[in-house]
Amino acid sequence: ISLIKRIEYARRNDSALFDSVRRSKIYVDETQDYTQLELLLFFTLSGPGSLFLAGDPAQSVVEGTEFRFEEVRSVAYFAAGNNRKLVPSKPLSVNLNFRSHAGVLNVASSFLDYLFHYYPSSAKQLKKDYGLFQGSRPGVLHKLDVKLLKTLLSDKLNGAVVLCHDDSAAYWRSILDYTLVYGIREAKGLEFKAVIILNFFEELPQQRPWRNLLLGRVGSEFESKFSVIGTHLKLLYTAITRCIERLFFVESKGSVAGDAAVRRLTTTSVKHLGDECRALATRSNVHDIDAMIMTKDEFLAEGLNAAEIAESDRASLDQALASLNRAVFHFEQAGHTLYASKARAHRSSVHFRLENRSQVRNIVNTEGGMVIETKMARIMENLVKEGLLREVIDLFHSAESILSRYTAEHLERDFILKIESMQNK
Repeated sequence: ISLIKRIEYARRNDSALFDSVRRSKIYVDETQDYTQLELLLFFTLSGPGSLFLAGDPAQSVVEGTEFRFEEVRSVAYFAAGNNRKLVPSKPLSVNLNFRSHAGVLNVASSFLDYLFHYYPSSAKQLKKDYGLFQGSRPGVLHKLDVKLLKTLLSDKLNGAVVLCHDDSAAYWRSILDYTLVYGIREAKGLEFKAVIILNFFEELPQQRPWRNLLLGRVGSEFESKFSVIGTHLKLLYTAITRCIERLFFVESKGSVAGDAAVRRLTTTSVKHLGDECRALATRSNVHDIDAMIMTKDEFLAEGLNAAEIAESDRASLDQALASLNRAVFHFEQAGHTLYASKARAHRSSVHFRLENRSQVRNIVNTEGGMVIETKMARIMENLVKEGLLREVIDLFHSAESILSRYTAEHLERDFILKIESMQNK
């Protein structure tokens, strides 16, 4: 709020200052993830016809919150005052999907139907998405032994991305010994050639209500009694629509909700909201799954995407480390030794920063402090060798408080200031 007030003050009293922060065009993606205050900031910084907003209400996955584009217009009316040119036109719907084929979109639409029918207040109903291409139905692997899944990921499905509930991502990454495991919220805005949705149903907290939903046994006041299911439907829709080509639902063991989901997806015995339905997915046999062919160029592109995420100012150190682990994996699969080496150097620096962010100044001039300084010097040397000068600066400033005064002063004078000067030219 204070930032918006300062910008508004500059607009009225200091045109030069206002012009320095104002943007001629602002493009905002994933609009549904922003608060009304943040949207107000975008309107404050833009002029008439200068703001472009895009988003999907069905991907608003923060528990207890809903998003509608009508709210954006209410913010616009507030920001516009008497200047109605600032108010955007009514939102346009884009129903042609350029990412996923029809086999994936049919499953996504089926779960959206539940959302719009039983949770009408959670998202405005949109027209069904249509893909440019036809495609195969998703596969279902039910009660799949985790060891077999691990084998698949090291062989036939190497390079496929595993999506799971966010609080389980670290667990599955460790159990599967596989880098490409994402929480569903973490994967928002990304897209992948092949996706495995792992234990989504087995890990749900409300098993029987989910079974009743999927098998058409919903009672009265379902939305008010089980409001969190609306959020989980959005999560599932988000996970499904990350997929470009090959989609698998994997449940490692039976569960009330998981068994119902398998029945709903793979048979015609369950009516869909009172209508006859068709099987949206197929039961897959591990031994019949075709090997996923991912070219070296595709691995390289995914590695560059992961490295770019790690360098983003919005990424936390934990997010940067996870992205760099994925970048290293992709670059190694692509056989690109130069980029793999850069990503490893960057990763070692981020890992060092994570390890030492809780250190305090009382370690300075101790034996432990000398060990840290020596390790940091080696990492810096490697970063310079790889040309990662921005990370050199970030590393120095993150560790400056635990360096001896002599080391900090000489590093800044003889090294850091020169790098910053080079980057500012």
